[in-house]
Amino acid sequence: MRWRPRKPFADYSIRYKLFATYMLVIIIPLVLLLCIHLELTANENEKQALYSARKMLEETKSYLQYRAETVREVLNFISFNDTVQTLVAEDPSRYEDVNVWGTDANKLARVLGQFRYNSDIETVQLYMKQGLASATENPDYMNLGNVENSDWFKDFMASHSAFAWLPSSAFAQDGQSDKVSVLRVIPNAHNIQQTDGIVRAQISQSTLRSVLNHAIATPSTSVALFNDHGDILSTSGGFPYTAKDFTDMVSRASADGDTGNYWTDRLEFGGERILFGLQAIPETDMSVAMIVPYSDILKSSNKMRNRLILIFSLIVPVTFALSFIAAGSATKRLRRLILHVRKVKNGNFRIAPLPANHDEIGELTYNFNVMVENVSQLMEETYTLGREVKNKELKALQAQINPHFLYNTLDLINIMAIESGNGDISKVVDRLALFYRLSLSNGSETVTLDSELRHVESYVSIQNMRFGNAITLTLEVPPLLLNCEVPKIMLQPLIENAILHGIMEKDSETGAIRVSAAEEKGDLVVDVSDDGIGMDGETLATILTKTASKRTGGFGIRNIQERLQLNYGPMYGLSFVSRPGEGTSVRIRLPKLNEK
Repeated sequence: MRWRPRKPFADYSIRYKLFATYMLVIIIPLVLLLCIHLELTANENEKQALYSARKMLEETKSYLQYRAETVREVLNFISFNDTVQTLVAEDPSRYEDVNVWGTDANKLARVLGQFRYNSDIETVQLYMKQGLASATENPDYMNLGNVENSDWFKDFMASHSAFAWLPSSAFAQDGQSDKVSVLRVIPNAHNIQQTDGIVRAQISQSTLRSVLNHAIATPSTSVALFNDHGDILSTSGGFPYTAKDFTDMVSRASADGDTGNYWTDRLEFGGERILFGLQAIPETDMSVAMIVPYSDILKSSNKMRNRLILIFSLIVPVTFALSFIAAGSATKRLRRLILHVRKVKNGNFRIAPLPANHDEIGELTYNFNVMVENVSQLMEETYTLGREVKNKELKALQAQINPHFLYNTLDLINIMAIESGNGDISKVVDRLALFYRLSLSNGSETVTLDSELRHVESYVSIQNMRFGNAITLTLEVPPLLLNCEVPKIMLQPLIENAILHGIMEKDSETGAIRVSAAEEKGDLVVDVSDDGIGMDGETLATILTKTASKRTGGFGIRNIQERLQLNYGPMYGLSFVSRPGEGTSVRIRLPKLNEK
């Protein structure tokens, strides 16, 4: 024997070769998939987080705009109200009479009370140049002259704006109040350039904070509402930045973008990268800002990455074990197949078939089982072929003998009835013999229409002997159509249904059946109608379906329908017309074919 160099992998058993192959095929794609998925997941998570943050900021801006608009409408209503414009500019000397002051105060109270439909506004105050406040001040009506030297008043007048949103810290007299104030100029009734007063609405911090809290995209997200002067009006819960820190971030973020609306993820604060977005609220001097630490976004990606790595680390040991088991299973089936091949080689064909899976080895095993079975069957066929031929010949002979035996027996009964003088029995037997002779029709599947009509006549004649001539049968068929070819026993089930389920269920138990035929557009049309009890629409709709009841004879009718459509196509078959209490008509449509 020629020596050949040893090849370690080639000489390994097939089990270890399959195991190594499985591991390479599984682990390498898994590692590549893990790397690609980690990279794609990180990018997708980052994009999704950025998109979600922007959408939440835009939605918050839109909602704040809506809430601010409702406040603006209230203040516009008050500032342009005729009563308000008149009374804030009224001559103070008029109020030397306390009753007059009380009357006008009530008028103003009714106007200011209309703000209560707006749940955002907690209080409304009026600052007047003259009017009620010049005579007597109270928390609702204050003298404008007393605040003309305050910073907030000077800034408001210098802005030439109709509205201003200010924090509570701008008003020294508010102390520790946490409300946000909205100011609206009350113009002079005759000159809108002249200011007669200011209406001030106060909004609770909790109202604004509830809106801002809805914009929190991540656990460490912060949201702030501020005005054009940089004053922070409200913040989300747990706002970690000072007013100076926030102002610094706004100035740095707006250096490279639009001062009204911008979004940047390149801002660093306190050594940490942050995502900063700002949206100006239209028709106001306010803006809303969102601050998202980038670590929150990366934390989600890192969490997903760690989860994937953990899953991968759990999959690898399982893959090792399953690969080794799968390799052993494949080898075991091959060894079993080899053992059966050796048995067949030695002439043993009586072996149990091997179980076959749906893989390549399974297909090989299945084909081997089929091959052994085919060889065994061929060997048995040689032995049984002669006996089967004899059995077939015997059955064919029986098929010829049985009808003749039936006819001969009926003829014998007929002769005996005649000899005994019993004409009724002779008539029944004669009709029955004709009925079965036409039914069998020498084994043919089709007969002439004339034969089918004679078959029906025999059947009705026998039924009349049973029911005392209660049924009248009328045949109206042109002689030219009697030679047309029709399926055997096509009319008898319809006649039977007409008698049993139509006529016999009438109170009189008598009735008539009419069979007619005609040629229509090259087809043969046969109509069978009776004057029985008829059917309602629900029964008629199901008579050709599998849900038809035995009471309606659905099985026999459905059998005729299936035979007609099977032989001639779906355009042919049965159709029904029926009315309760009037009777039923069945139309049979089939091709007009003359007997060959």
